[in-house]
Amino acid sequence: MNRFVVAIDGPAGSGKSSISKKVAKQKGFTHLDTGAMYRAVTLEALRRNIDLNDESKYDFLNQIELVYKEGKIFLNGEDVSKEIRSELVTNYVSTPSKLKVVRDKMVEFQKKSAQQGYIVMDGRDIGTIVVPDAELKIFLTASAEERAKRRCIENAQTGIESDYETILKEIQMRDYKDSHREIAPLKKAEDAILIDTTNMTIEEVCNTIIKLIDKRFNEMENFTMDNLDMPKELKVGDVVEGTVVSIDDKTIYLDIHNFTEGMMHLDHYTKDKSVESFNDLVHKGDKIKCQVAKIDEEHIYLSRLNQISEENFKEVIQAKEENQNLLAHVQSEIKDKGYLLNYKGNTLFLPKSQSTSEVVVGKNIEVRILEIEEKRKRAVVSRRVIEQEIYQENRAKELDSIAVNDVLKGKVAKVEKYGAIVRFNYVQGLLKTNQVSHSFIDIEKELHVGDEIEVKVISKENNKLVLSRKALLKTPFALYIEQHKVSDKVVGKVVNKLGFGLLLELADNVKGLLHSSEYSHNPNDNFNNHVKIGDMVEVAIIGIQEEKEKISLSRKALMDNPWSRVTAKEGDLVDIKVSEVKENGLVVETLGVDGFVPEAEALAEKKDNLASYYAVGDTTKAYITEIKPKEWRLILSIRKYLAEEDRKSYEKYLNEEDATVTIGERFKEVLK
Repeated sequence: MNRFVVAIDGPAGSGKSSISKKVAKQKGFTHLDTGAMYRAVTLEALRRNIDLNDESKYDFLNQIELVYKEGKIFLNGEDVSKEIRSELVTNYVSTPSKLKVVRDKMVEFQKKSAQQGYIVMDGRDIGTIVVPDAELKIFLTASAEERAKRRCIENAQTGIESDYETILKEIQMRDYKDSHREIAPLKKAEDAILIDTTNMTIEEVCNTIIKLIDKRFNEMENFTMDNLDMPKELKVGDVVEGTVVSIDDKTIYLDIHNFTEGMMHLDHYTKDKSVESFNDLVHKGDKIKCQVAKIDEEHIYLSRLNQISEENFKEVIQAKEENQNLLAHVQSEIKDKGYLLNYKGNTLFLPKSQSTSEVVVGKNIEVRILEIEEKRKRAVVSRRVIEQEIYQENRAKELDSIAVNDVLKGKVAKVEKYGAIVRFNYVQGLLKTNQVSHSFIDIEKELHVGDEIEVKVISKENNKLVLSRKALLKTPFALYIEQHKVSDKVVGKVVNKLGFGLLLELADNVKGLLHSSEYSHNPNDNFNNHVKIGDMVEVAIIGIQEEKEKISLSRKALMDNPWSRVTAKEGDLVDIKVSEVKENGLVVETLGVDGFVPEAEALAEKKDNLASYYAVGDTTKAYITEIKPKEWRLILSIRKYLAEEDRKSYEKYLNEEDATVTIGERFKEVLK
């Protein structure tokens, strides 16, 4: 059998091209991408700026050279594989494809290509028009949404920007055009096998088609590739399995069922520089899976290095499954994107967003696998995840070691109106503005980022630290009492008038109480009535309670107490001096203190007006009728003194020893 054609048709985006290439490669067939040819013609027509609907304008078809080689399409010697996949070409390719002049030329070329050989051809009418007698016909399809998604991914991989909604609409319109055009419309051949790829991977689709190929081979007179008279044509990159038939020190030879044995040098068997010989490393009869590295007229050179990378890639997969780290070598940096790392021959990509300062080109570094694309043997890794785990572990340890009331040193990391963030090694805490100082401050002027400060932990609820700096500072009260003691004379400002005394401010945030009992020695002196808020008052400190931060003050302690020198008692006769005449009595001075003579006790007999008998400055004597030094109370009686004096004046005339003397004689001196 000298011909076997696999015709793969289907709508745009169903995966025909990618799958055809893979199937052809795995089976050793030649792949012919017919769609790429139509795209190349469309690109040339667009470049020539012709009317795409005018068939007469396509006379250039006999002037251009169109070559499909090794998966690439060359137009007049130029590789246009990327350009033909642009949105512009995609939007217009249906127009030239429906023209008879274009299709005749392309079909002529395609039919000629399918005359002999083992070929995989893909397009939209391969099984119906180009090769209707193909040995195997496949019709691939997929939902429009899935095909739009695939096209976006394909464009992104080639650096083409695209919009999903736009592409979806284009595919839906393309489907309609392809299936309704007059010449070679898109349709499934009656004997084609339908494969819906919507929920299938490329590998699954390829395997399905390969099984169909093998089955068709068996149906055609039990024909298989092994029955061919000529060995399979190998290409560079083909994977083969060979049997070791000869061993030299640095080279081994393998039977790969081809025109000659394959040879593999030691440096293509292992990357381990310490291995110097094949001796005892491999043995005759060993089977080795390897890859064709080079082919010349005499030799087929093999390499196992890619297979080693594949085997090592299994370690990458396992590390992802077990959430383990890998030690990889940082090979190079891609500006603004990330780093390329090597792990046992496999390239790992470290995005910039997942890197840290630990990543240095030329150094080894531990990374964590984030994503794996097994089929393409790609992996995305992260260093940041590992460092975050290390950070969280260290943070937890540090947090456990911190207790309430601990005193720590940290650096200010951030300052806001409400407070500052203070960072330690791995933990940070909040220092509220009201915990910075005992007095009101502007925190943004008081603290700055980078300042090293000492703080005290005052709360650790829900593993959040609340800090205080003022807890480590002496309070204004403490500072004040360091400089003042009991008995010191101080001056305070009246800041509040209370029912039981005055509150005086002695210094910023330091207040003391002047109790009403300490206004004056005179209990009747209501000093509160004589002062107003803001007045300055001189007082003495008479008590300090450090625990309660209380200071007791006294005004009377600075005043002389004349009552402390009074030793008189009730019944004593004292000299008095009138200092004020009132309607109800006399205010007098005696013994250095003030006393009071009630109106009834001021005259020998009741009179209408005291002012007629007494004036300020008058002096006389009086008896003490009531004295209470603690209450500054002194009541006197002039009347009692006058009565006593009267009694004395006539008592001398009543002497019992001279009873013969008459009354007139006794008082004659008085009555003169």
